[in-house]
Amino acid sequence: MSSLLERLHIPRFEFASKERGDRVYSPVATYYLIVIPALILTVFGLVMGFSASAVTTIASGGSPYAAFLRQLLIIGVSFLLAAIFIQRIPSAVWYRLAPAIYLAALFFQVLVMTPLAASQGGNTNWVSLPGLGTFQPSEFLKLALIVALGRSLSREGARRNDWRQMAVTVGLPILGALADVMLGKDMGTAMVMAAGAFGAIWVARLPRKWFAVIFVSAIPVVVFLVFQNPTRMKRILAVLPWNRPARNLSAPEQIDHALWALGSGGLTGLGPGASREKWNYLQAAHTDFILAIIGEEFGLLGTLTIVACICLMIWGMVRLIHSTNSFFATIVSGGIAAWIGIQAIINIASVTGLGPVIGVPLPLVSYGGSSYLFTISAIALVAACARENAGMTMGLKFSAGSSRDPRLSRRRRRAGKASGGSTEGTR
Repeated sequence: MSSLLERLHIPRFEFASKERGDRVYSPVATYYLIVIPALILTVFGLVMGFSASAVTTIASGGSPYAAFLRQLLIIGVSFLLAAIFIQRIPSAVWYRLAPAIYLAALFFQVLVMTPLAASQGGNTNWVSLPGLGTFQPSEFLKLALIVALGRSLSREGARRNDWRQMAVTVGLPILGALADVMLGKDMGTAMVMAAGAFGAIWVARLPRKWFAVIFVSAIPVVVFLVFQNPTRMKRILAVLPWNRPARNLSAPEQIDHALWALGSGGLTGLGPGASREKWNYLQAAHTDFILAIIGEEFGLLGTLTIVACICLMIWGMVRLIHSTNSFFATIVSGGIAAWIGIQAIINIASVTGLGPVIGVPLPLVSYGGSSYLFTISAIALVAACARENAGMTMGLKFSAGSSRDPRLSRRRRRAGKASGGSTEGTR
């Protein structure tokens, strides 16, 4: 039959193997899948943040252009720092500095219990440093925890099947970071941080039965934290289908304005700058609820573009997880992918009424200096790992030595084998 097809020059269809381990990803394409969506989200967020905040800035007597230039400066410096400096730091340096970075992040987070702390939205998660302004140390702690887990799980001698060792080297850093964040009563950030830690330890291939134990143990803790705070309890009860209160149009709530913004946008939106809800109707329009303004001005197509960019960026990180030989890069990429993905899901659920209003920003899109700085830094760290995997320099040339030509397939190694004396583990 095959010879007949060849004589007739009829093409044959061959389906890919079901074993995904044989799939070879282009490392250069993986790098751009991580970097380009991040750039698009940055530009989109900068423009939409200006559109959403201009009206409220004018109403408060300020200059919208001055506020925009300040945010442009913060985002511009953060992006250049990530693109030029952080992206060029080898992963081996991150591996060596992981303990110091984690301890520094814990120290800054403890400052929320000092007179330097600043409250916002019922949470004490900001720190005001003289001469430097305010910043949110929990955003730094997210990145620091994932880097620390990458070192603990990939170091030589790590017994990932020994629950006692993992409880000390992995469990204690996670519990310490979460407890530190909860000092400021910021449960939303703690949830995102827990998701990032979960993603890191999941790709580290710890015994799956441990995750069932972790999940069951976490349930009573989460229930207690919800019940001991009336505001959290009210927000969760408000989204339950059988417990939703009757909508009072004479006194609409924040979620009502968000849904009106999304609904009035339709398929293509009202046009850039034409939002009505940003006129002091929708609170936090330029931060946590910026997706509603995007939906109002650019419609369903605009919101789907944002979602698609986030999905492509996470897919690039997943490709890196499957293709890199660096176990440290695998763990860090898994943690950061889970962090960004879960944070985006929580934000979108809050804006659309599918989940409680938790108060976490949309990654790279919502206005916020601390959130953007450490999110783009985390993405730059993953991009650095992707560049190493592809053998790329900043000039997109193939470097010598430990790097390789990305057009050549890399031979897969078994987990646990050393990689030429490297300080970090291999897959």
